[in-house]
Amino acid sequence: MSSAGKILFVAFGELSKTGCLRAYHLTLELRRLGWDAQIAVPDTDSNRQSPQSQIAKPYFFDPAAVKFRSSVGAILKEFGPDFVHMLNPKEKAFLLASTFPKTRFVFDWEDWTTFMDKPGPVRWYKSWRDRWLVRRADLVISVSQWLSQYILGHFGRDSLYLPYACLERQFPAPTHRLEQPIAIGMGSMHAGWDHDLLVEAAGVLKNRDQECLIRWIGSGPELELCRRRAVELGLRKFQFPGYLDWDLMLSELREAHCLVFPIRNKPLNLARCPFKCFQFAQAGRPVIASDVGEVRAILGDKAIYVEPTPEGLADAILNLMQQPRRPDVAYDLSNHRWEHRAEVLSECLLRLRAPLGTKRG
Repeated sequence: MSSAGKILFVAFGELSKTGCLRAYHLTLELRRLGWDAQIAVPDTDSNRQSPQSQIAKPYFFDPAAVKFRSSVGAILKEFGPDFVHMLNPKEKAFLLASTFPKTRFVFDWEDWTTFMDKPGPVRWYKSWRDRWLVRRADLVISVSQWLSQYILGHFGRDSLYLPYACLERQFPAPTHRLEQPIAIGMGSMHAGWDHDLLVEAAGVLKNRDQECLIRWIGSGPELELCRRRAVELGLRKFQFPGYLDWDLMLSELREAHCLVFPIRNKPLNLARCPFKCFQFAQAGRPVIASDVGEVRAILGDKAIYVEPTPEGLADAILNLMQQPRRPDVAYDLSNHRWEHRAEVLSECLLRLRAPLGTKRG
């Protein structure tokens, strides 16, 4: 039986973590649809030993700058894909696309970090690089409707809207082991994200003598900065447990009285699809968030939407924390499955492939 086509996902990071999650699940789901889909990941001990590696049987490449092109190039020559997919393409994508001009590339943007750079030579270079990559791509993918419109307006390219999807893990039943209600936020603590809003919201409650137990799960460059700010605000009930493994994190989400997603209305957030929203929805607990970007597309009308300010978050948190624990919320996730995303991608790739019937190189 001949395959629908051949596609190689070139992914970076660890197969067991979120950086490779999109490529990993699309690889498996496209295989079920008849594609010869393969994934290539950095050659590290963690990748070779991961359970995901046993399932996906990936190619391994040398991620070192001086070895990357030849290492991935060897895979391209061996596998001969019709399409090569890369997430958030930057210099290494530019290098491959320049070296293999006849190869069809699928460039997939889950955010647009050029927004984070101050005007100057670095931003000018990144803008030039992004423009080149968008124009070079045989297919452009974006995870948000806003980003699709941005790419169309700035570069004149249509893009395939392909958001993230649900986490393929079983969420535990709550044990109700906590002695007092807790509000939980979660995510990597990098500059540009909005974890500080939750810390400041806790400060608002503290000033009102209404401090609640709040926990932020996650780590990153701004963890210590937020811890210091919590001390400055005199917070006694704000906890920073740092990074937790998947099972423990999902258990924490299920135990929460409510979940909080602080997100400001700014280009960086409009241009992304916040993956944590899917875990929040799968956890089934009440979610406090702001109606920004893709949030409503995931949580629907069942989230508690507030203005993205410390005061807005504080009022909503206090309102829920003063009530008995609410029943689980049935968010509609029926269309947010990786098999659905793969079907959409497959249909688009088959249309691109049909006129020629064979790969370009």
